[in-house]
Order: sequence, then structure tokens, then C-alpha cells
Amino acid sequence: MKRLNGILGGVGLFIAAISLAVFMPSMAVSEGLTAFEIMKKVDKRDDGETSISEMTMILIDRKGNQRIKIMKGFRKDFGEDTKTISFFLSPEDERNVSFLSYEWEDESKEDDNWLYLPALGRPKRISGSGKKGSFMGSDFSYADMNGLELGDWDFKIVQESAMVKDQDCWIIEAVPKASKREKVSDETGYKKTISWVRKDIFMTIQSRLYLEKGGKYKNFIASDIEKIQGIWTAKKLSMIQLKGKTVEHSTVLQFDSLEYNKGVEDNMFTVQRMVRGL
Repeated sequence: MKRLNGILGGVGLFIAAISLAVFMPSMAVSEGLTAFEIMKKVDKRDDGETSISEMTMILIDRKGNQRIKIMKGFRKDFGEDTKTISFFLSPEDERNVSFLSYEWEDESKEDDNWLYLPALGRPKRISGSGKKGSFMGSDFSYADMNGLELGDWDFKIVQESAMVKDQDCWIIEAVPKASKREKVSDETGYKKTISWVRKDIFMTIQSRLYLEKGGKYKNFIASDIEKIQGIWTAKKLSMIQLKGKTVEHSTVLQFDSLEYNKGVEDNMFTVQRMVRGL
């Protein structure tokens, strides 16, 4: 596949999707892997052919006030392409809002994204610079939810071994390729990422994502990691937005239930279904 999976695409994450190098290809001495090869393995981790999930999204402001949203999501692989759709169940003023994404393997095709707001009465297409916008007021962007394209980034290993909660990790830095810098800036707003990738399961468990403007950055943390139906899964994803050492806002995405490889009909992933809802 061309990309690291996004949040709704299997929690392989992005962040596995966002963890994203080459100056000179760096070699992992003990494993004999380059940074790019490591990230390809992150990308290739098993995330099932389909998934059905129920999620709680908690938005937390700088004063600690919380707003809670409940979602249900579906994902299905169509060959090398992936389609996802999610529906908001609550709060009441966001009920029936939906988000649909088509992630194409063909790099010449721009991924398709739509957001349906019942008040507008029709789905709105999200493209270009709209992808770096906030996903429903959260600290995750639309680009985070989809996943980032491997071919747009250069990777290098900056540390061969770092322990995070007793897990040995590579630390990998990523910067946009010179020829892709404008595209990456327009679509993601990121100028650099630094990620910690667990060696045993090739999962990104934390990342620092540097924004191009405002001296801000975001910290991503994947936790509550366990096997579900034989697939390593991060059940809790946190994104914290900071300026300096000050936390401006944060979002927690908790997977309350997640089921892999259960039948999902192809017609679930249509603009018409967005409008019809669950």
C-alpha cells in the first residue's frame, strides 16, 4: 500500500499514519532495516479485511472542560484500496453527521472525502487544504483520520533503541520530500514528525507532529494495546496540541468495541448511505 493507515482505517495508525524519511538511508544495525523499510512494515501490519467499531471521542479544552461524542465506524478493503465511513450518534446536535473516505492505492488519484452535515442537506467534499482542518472540532485532522502517503516523506532513524513503557522502539524522523513539500504543507500542515515504533509489533506508539505555523506541535499517544481476534490494536488514541509547554487542547479517541473481518456490505460506503444514516 502507498500509505500508513489512518485512524478510521484500522488503528494501525497513522499515526501509524502520522508517524512518518530519506536523507541517506539509515540502517537499523541489529535488524538490518532502513527507516523506510520499517515504515513499510508498519503500513503492512494486519488490520483485517473489514472492521466495525464503536468509539467515544472526548474533547478537552485548556480548562479541562470535556465534550463527549459517540461514533460508529465501518471499514472495508477493496483490493489495495480502502473505504471507511463513520456516523455520529451523539450529542443530539451532531446526530447523523457522517464522514466518508476513499483511500486509493494509485498515487495519481487524490483520495476522496466527504462530510455530511444534516443542516446543510447534502454531503460536502473535502479536498486539498481542507484535509488539514480539524475533524469535527477535535485535535485530529482529516489527514490524520485518513493516513499519510509514504511516498511524500523521507525517513531516517535517529535512535536505534529507546524504551517506552518497557517496550524497545526505533525513533524515526520524517520530513516531506523536497518535491512534495508544497503538497504536504497544503494537505497536512506538518513540517516534520518524530515517531516511536515498537520493534516487536511494528506499531507507532507515540509521535510528535510539528506544525508549520504558530510554533505549535501535537503529541500523539497510542495506548491500551492488545490483541483483538489476533490483530494488535491500540484501543485508546490521544492527540494533545501544545504551544511551548502549554497544552491548548486535547482529544481522546477510545474504541469501546472493535470487531474485525465481519461482513460489511459494499453499499455501506456510498454518499447516499451518508445521507440515509445508520
